[in-house]
Amino acid sequence: MCYVIITGRSLAWLLISLAAFMLIITGIVTPKWLLGQPIITNENNITGFFIPTVGLSNRCIRKAQDGNSCTPFSFYGLTTDSTIYPTPWKAAMFFLSLCAAIQFSTVLAGIFACCVQSVFKKSVISLAGATQSLGGLFGVVGLLLYPWGWGSQKVKRLCGENSEPYLPGDCSLGWAFFVAATGVAQIFLASALSKSADKAANSDKVQFQMDDGKQLICIA
Repeated sequence: MCYVIITGRSLAWLLISLAAFMLIITGIVTPKWLLGQPIITNENNITGFFIPTVGLSNRCIRKAQDGNSCTPFSFYGLTTDSTIYPTPWKAAMFFLSLCAAIQFSTVLAGIFACCVQSVFKKSVISLAGATQSLGGLFGVVGLLLYPWGWGSQKVKRLCGENSEPYLPGDCSLGWAFFVAATGVAQIFLASALSKSADKAANSDKVQFQMDDGKQLICIA
């Protein structure tokens, strides 16, 4: 007999896991990791300013007539020449993408756990929580590798010759970096919450309702 078990703690764990995945993906695809100095523009006698930005694999460094011109610079992915796509950024992209993939798999596992609570006599939620810890470590490595690329010529052209690894020169960190960092932090929060979620899904309250023959079990 298949039981569908939903508890307040398991639902909170699943939602936090989903939010973490979405935050990391948002950070990866957004070209707002590094912000350059504002550039003054004058079009049709209207003065404005434009802030060039660079992300993990894309950039917005020119002002277009219809808005910001954002394009990828990693045309060949991780095989792109290192003078165009700094090696530390390639590594950061790899680890953060791996982190996102692992997190997505744990979200699927969380949905799966509503119907199947164990695999090979191991709790699905507890296995997912342990896997999240590994994914979170990959995310931390990716975040630490990104500033290592600030000493590349690509960054020096944007941030000045005084930019060095972990010193952004005339640039500043953009919001996309903090979004990705928040996502990684939430992964560890979800991993810690998985123990409580697993305990709630195997509590006496759940067992009592299973003994009563209920197949859909919802507990706050």
